This record gives sequence, structure tokens and C-alpha cells, in this order.
Amino acid sequence: MNLGETIYRLRTERNMSQGDLAEALEVSRQSISKWETGGSVPELDKLTKMGELFGVSMDELILGKKEEKEAPSAAPAAPVSAPTRSDGPNRKTVGLVLFCLAAAVWLVFTLLGGFLEGLIFASPFILCGLVCVIFKKNVGLWCAWVLFFVVNMYLRYATGITWRLTLWTFRYEQWMNYVRLIFAWVEVAGFVALIAVTVCRFGRVVLSVSNKAYWWLAVRWVAFAATMVPVAIDPENHGRGISYYLFDWLRVLLLTVSLIYTVRLIRGWKQKK
Repeated sequence: MNLGETIYRLRTERNMSQGDLAEALEVSRQSISKWETGGSVPELDKLTKMGELFGVSMDELILGKKEEKEAPSAAPAAPVSAPTRSDGPNRKTVGLVLFCLAAAVWLVFTLLGGFLEGLIFASPFILCGLVCVIFKKNVGLWCAWVLFFVVNMYLRYATGITWRLTLWTFRYEQWMNYVRLIFAWVEVAGFVALIAVTVCRFGRVVLSVSNKAYWWLAVRWVAFAATMVPVAIDPENHGRGISYYLFDWLRVLLLTVSLIYTVRLIRGWKQKK
């Protein structure tokens, strides 16, 4: 059994996809595919990391030789996968608790005569509960995005505060209420922090450098630049309609995706160099 076959066997035995293994080793999925088909050979540090990940010796990984003590070692392998399986119930338990809190908040406001207010204040618990139930990874990050989305919506429709107020920073006057400007800058800082964390989390995958990759990179940045045209034309437009709100979040989405793709391509370029 050659190296590629061994990697394939060890990966499938642990119910890992090529994408899962690529993420764990911080390489592209195409690299895993090439290793398994014999198109290329992983570097020494990747072999060492794979050995630690699969819990096998370098002899078994490279030469495909199973040690005679493999049968007894099957027992310790179970505890390694146990934490992964236990993540589901824990995650779902947190989601259930959040749903219960949402119901309690809604009930209290409803009894006080505020049915709609109850739904509004219960929405963060409901949305975070859904995140805990639906997503298996990065639950904390997605919950942070959800909470920021809710706060951003409240500031926009309840107080009229948007990130566009920061464009007035050098023309702001006292009668305009500096507290609103401060909240606008805090909102921008929140966007920057969440985008930075998301890029760091998903930018670890190495992207293969090619003309097609450069083309897709250009497409992403051009799409983001196109969404900024209305701001450049009319920077003082503080539209509060739902279309303005969704368009702002479209800008954030395109910016985040473009940055992630750029970081992945840079990592691939450095690795190739």
C-alpha cells in the first residue's frame, strides 16, 4: 500500500472528507486529492501533522505497515472521537436553553401588554438558538454575527444611527449629538472586528495559484467596488428602507468573502514560492 492509499484509508476510516483533512492540515482540498492519487507528496511537516491527527506512526503512514499492536490501540481511539460526538448534544442543549429563554422573555412582555416588543427582545435568543442547532462549527462566531445584526438593525430603525454618520466626522457639530457619532464609530469597529476574526478563521486554507484563481479574485473585488458606487455618489444618503439595510450587509458579505479569498491566495502563493 503506497502513501496515497494509506492517507485515503486513514481518512475514510475516521469519516473525514478531503475538505475536513485539508482544513486540519491548512492546505487546499486539491492538495489532498493529489496526495491520495499520487500526483504529489506531502511535505515532512504535513506528514508529521497527519501522523498526530490519525494517531499512527510514520512507518504506518509512509510504508502502510500496520503495527501488531493495532488491535489494542483501537480502544484508545474511541475516546478521541468521543468529544466530537458529544459536541452535538452540548450544542443542541445550549440551543434548547436559548429557546426557553426566548419563550420566557416573550411571555413576560406579552403579559405586560407588549406582544410585538416581546418578539423583538426574544429574537436574539431565537436566532442564536437556531445557530446552535444548525451549525456544527464556529457557533460562537455565527452567534456574534447574529447579535451584531440585531443590534445594527435596532440602531438603524430605532435611533437612525448608521455607519454613514462616520462620514460626517470632520463636519460634525455639537447640535448633531456626538453620542450618535460615537455609536456609529463603535458600529464600524464591530464590523471590522467581526470581519477580521472571520477572515482569520476561514483564510487558513491554502488556495492553489492559477490564472482562474486570479480571475475570481478580480471578480470578487470588482463586485464589492460596484456596491460602493452609491456611497461614492451620495455619501450623505442615510436611507432607512429595507433595501438600504440589505445593501449594506451585501457590502459586508462581499468584503469578507473577497478578503478570505485574497488571504487564501496569498498563502498559496507563498507556499508555491
